[in-house]
Amino acid sequence: MLPKSRIISALLVGLGIALIVGGLMAPRLIDSDGRLPLDLENSTWTLTDDSAATRLLTDPNGRVLETPVTRQLHLQIGEPATADTASVRVGTTLMRDSLQEESDRLITASTWGYEMDRVTGEATTPANLTHTIGMPPEEVEVDGVWMKFPTDAEQTTYDVFDDTLRESRPATFIDSQEIDGRTIYHYRQEIEPTNVAFLYESFLNTAPVGDQQGALYHSATTDFYVDQITGLVVDIETEIYDFYAVPGQENDEQARETFLQFTGSREDAQVDATLAEIDDISGSTTAELIRWSVVAVGVVITVLGLLGAFLGNGAERGKTRQRRRIRGRHARRK
Repeated sequence: MLPKSRIISALLVGLGIALIVGGLMAPRLIDSDGRLPLDLENSTWTLTDDSAATRLLTDPNGRVLETPVTRQLHLQIGEPATADTASVRVGTTLMRDSLQEESDRLITASTWGYEMDRVTGEATTPANLTHTIGMPPEEVEVDGVWMKFPTDAEQTTYDVFDDTLRESRPATFIDSQEIDGRTIYHYRQEIEPTNVAFLYESFLNTAPVGDQQGALYHSATTDFYVDQITGLVVDIETEIYDFYAVPGQENDEQARETFLQFTGSREDAQVDATLAEIDDISGSTTAELIRWSVVAVGVVITVLGLLGAFLGNGAERGKTRQRRRIRGRHARRK
């Protein structure tokens, strides 16, 4: 039977090697860099303005209503999904909270389906855009990021997609803050009045302005509050002013006709729920520190086990030689 010291040494060597292998293999076995979670539950962004102004599309005179309006974005993550990419659907709606029929309260609605890089947040395929019932989907390139910034977000400028323009515009880093123990980066995107009718065709993009044909202009200032580790957008504050104007007269405020004037931010309960859901997601720096700490502990345990084995063997050999000498002396006395 092996001595107890050699058994313990063997167990230590086995444990140490297991820790070393586990630490080295961890990046291949688990996602530890804060990439987009596949089971994200709090993925709805609801922004409300209690006194928004919207143009009534069914009124030939373009009457503007002042009523609460909700803008909602919903991110759905589905299959197929891999360690690097996931299929996502982003649904957007703009709806009045008024006494009209739902079809009249709905201002705009669209669904964007594409494949997202789970680390960078960028689209890896064009999006299939559905925006009008009965019409076939359109294929649109989603350039830049949208609902998710890159993992381990940096204090820099990112191109962020705007679904009204169907193009991205830069969002610049403003500041950093701590919320519930998470580092949140603040980025601001400012869009000057842009002729949407010039970018793509849509029945919303033109309307009579006086006795002339006007074009839809989109302008907005949007603040994105982004979890630094995951890159997930946890809060949005936006001011949107969309209006019709005759091209060349868009800078004349008196010549504009309001389509949408909206100021809103995400509901506090949704922000808190998102922060709670991602609370246990650590970044690549923390993951690497833990990984190499495990490897280091494994090395130490392995070395201790090997030393115990060698020293134990040496001690055992010394005892064996001593027993032989004692037996030899005993035999000579006989």
